[in-house]
Amino acid sequence: MGDFHVRLSDFIKRSGMTLDEISTRSGVSIKTIQNWTRTASPTMPRIDQGVLVAQVLGVQAEYLVTGKLPGGFSEKGLKIAIAAEHLSDVGKDVVLTQVKGLTAYFPCVSSTII
Repeated sequence: MGDFHVRLSDFIKRSGMTLDEISTRSGVSIKTIQNWTRTASPTMPRIDQGVLVAQVLGVQAEYLVTGKLPGGFSEKGLKIAIAAEHLSDVGKDVVLTQVKGLTAYFPCVSSTII
């Protein structure tokens, strides 16, 4: 993923919420959020506002700003986790079983899978 405005725009799209909903829930104006997401000369948020919007979107503000994931997770791991949210409970169980099996079989690479 690219810069802050790209990560933020991506999470806004994934959230399924409108800017109006995000604004109402976070208390940050629509115009301010739009300024953060514009392609040409996006602005960076104040810390307090960025945290509020990140909480509404269910993502860590640090990730939105820096692009760094906690706990050694990879970008691929994040994409897998987001995709897994849309699976049924049975589908999630199948995926989890497969990942556990792979990490047990290949313990030296388990940290790179997710």
